[in-house]
Amino acid sequence: MNFIHRTIVALLLVAGALGSIARSENWPGWRGPARTGVTGDKGVPTAWSATENVLWKVPIPGTGTGNPVVWDDRVFLTASDGHDQGELHIFCLDRDTGRTRWHRRVWGTAPTLFYPKSGMAGPSPVTDGKYLWAAFGTGDVFCFDLDGGLVWQRALSDEYGVFENRFGASSSPLLFEGMLIHQCDHYGQSYVIALDKMTGANRWKADRPDVWLSWSSPQLVPTGDRFELVLSGSEKLDGYDPRTGKWLWTVRGLARECVPTPVMAEGLLISVSGPNGAHFGVRPGGIGDVTESRVAWRNDRGTSFVPSGITLRERYYVADDKGIATCFESATGKLLWRKRLGGRFTASPVAAADKLFFTNESGSTVVLDGTQSDYSELSRNEIGEDVYASAAISQGRLFLRSATSLICVGTK
Repeated sequence: MNFIHRTIVALLLVAGALGSIARSENWPGWRGPARTGVTGDKGVPTAWSATENVLWKVPIPGTGTGNPVVWDDRVFLTASDGHDQGELHIFCLDRDTGRTRWHRRVWGTAPTLFYPKSGMAGPSPVTDGKYLWAAFGTGDVFCFDLDGGLVWQRALSDEYGVFENRFGASSSPLLFEGMLIHQCDHYGQSYVIALDKMTGANRWKADRPDVWLSWSSPQLVPTGDRFELVLSGSEKLDGYDPRTGKWLWTVRGLARECVPTPVMAEGLLISVSGPNGAHFGVRPGGIGDVTESRVAWRNDRGTSFVPSGITLRERYYVADDKGIATCFESATGKLLWRKRLGGRFTASPVAAADKLFFTNESGSTVVLDGTQSDYSELSRNEIGEDVYASAAISQGRLFLRSATSLICVGTK
């Protein structure tokens, strides 16, 4: 089995384990089918404006940076507003028209510190096509059916302590074998917890006493005959058994504050943290402290604080918060190019059909040709609205969440 075939098989395994199906046109949660920002979807326009190739645009009340979630003909989104951002919202919109199919308004049990850009709706929701799960910075987790009926809810902050993350909480949960796994790192007692996806009851809970801060989301990676749950936070990367919560390994050397979600490429788990951190290419599958034995490469150039990286073909890309994009060789960490894109970045890039989409905070999206090893810009597209949330791609459409609206980009 050659490397390309092994990579495709691994990504399909991850997509299946995360609760999605082998239909790349759905964008079921944070960063898409395999939580990498990449989809096999085709037909997304490379040119648009505030009016050109905009199929619809609808106002979204409240604040949030969770990416839109798309399943078949429905788009899901969360937001928060009100005093201390304690009023929580879950929206279901029609994919083709943007009309509201349903809107549920709930209240957070423990509003805490929040970032004006994200409020309490920093985490992205996740769906398996039958149910929708939404976590908020208040520590509340909800499960709805796709018609908006509440199935269950948990108030984790009531049970295990109020979240004390500076800038609020933003970790997006994932689905794995009937469980919803949620990373809860903060200044209080940090932990990762697996909830039964149908009842909300604990399947397992693992305390993280030596972790005090993170906004990163958990990642699931296949290695050999098992999966590993990887968490980035507080100067280290940890691997767990996602079925039991048992700790497996640690790589040390990350920055103190971790936001980006790790991604897989060339058989390596690539993690970045900043500012002034480093990129690590780590071979999964270790036991114990594997800092010296499982790190394939390290590069201190071009690290980002907030945006996650993305891998396409044999290359790994990241845009830092100040708008400088960097491209590395995934297998070795070799620097291939650096380019100032312009503006500041909070959103993470997405990719489809060998094209990369980088959207800055002023709503300008740079589209790059991912087939080229050199910097190859295809277009720049302006929507005239601030953007802090990562985009979603589904069924030939790009869904951009601005500070006030949800915009569907596509061709009629």
